[in-house]
Amino acid sequence: MVETRIVSTSAGPVEIVQVPGERPPVLFFPGGHCSARCDCGWGLYTESGHAVVSFSRPGYGGTRVGPLSAAEFAPLVREVCEQLDISVIAAAVGVSFGGLQAVHVAGDQELGVPRLVLHSCAPSGLPYPDTRAEAIVGPVLFSPLLQSLVWRLVRRMVRSDSGLRRVMARLSKLPVEDWWEQLSAADRDEARALFRSMRSDSGFVNDLRQGQARGAAARRDTLSKVQCPTLVTGSRHDRGVSFAHAEDFANTIPDAVLVELDPPSHIFWIGRGRAYLVSIVRSFIDG
Repeated sequence: MVETRIVSTSAGPVEIVQVPGERPPVLFFPGGHCSARCDCGWGLYTESGHAVVSFSRPGYGGTRVGPLSAAEFAPLVREVCEQLDISVIAAAVGVSFGGLQAVHVAGDQELGVPRLVLHSCAPSGLPYPDTRAEAIVGPVLFSPLLQSLVWRLVRRMVRSDSGLRRVMARLSKLPVEDWWEQLSAADRDEARALFRSMRSDSGFVNDLRQGQARGAAARRDTLSKVQCPTLVTGSRHDRGVSFAHAEDFANTIPDAVLVELDPPSHIFWIGRGRAYLVSIVRSFIDG
């Protein structure tokens, strides 16, 4: 189990997890329902020797800074880096809902982030959630009032392979029988550990607020001003985030390259395509 650390900032405590490495650190922003302690794919970077600093975004874990937007939280990320004496950064990496935070951190000229990576991220200039039903149900089901009950049920379900299969099936557009057997026992254990670590706290509602259609123009303007080389990855099989977001990121960010992957679900870093993805991010960061 990784250990969290609280860093005091001008707006309140920010929770982080530090994973040591011999190479410069990646600033890592997990997706929805995930605090800093959730490994949402940071192993893709530690396997290449990079240190990782994972952040609990506003509303998640031990970060207590109020319902700040991604733009408002970016200066606090800089404060954390200053306190950790981080002067060289390899990249800012966002996963799913963490993408918008990574974009704003990459835009902080004082941090000098040289690379941006967006894995299965939303919202882009397009609104998110992708369906009206999700937009209506999400704020209720994962509200601070109900979210603990929801995740208690999920943790109970994923104890068994059959329950884990049902949970993961909802994150894929493919029939689960087409890909379930491709997951090794280690893959399933890693997915199970992820779901056990998830909570929504007040962070998911804050995420949803920032994905609304009325903020699309501001998001698109921010994306158009990203100056560093950017890697965007996504899968058309992902039911959690439409591939249209990956295309929109790549079309709006000036120096972006889109790599289409084929993982069967939103949990893109688990499964037989992992080694290929590691090679992609390693080549991108190494320039």
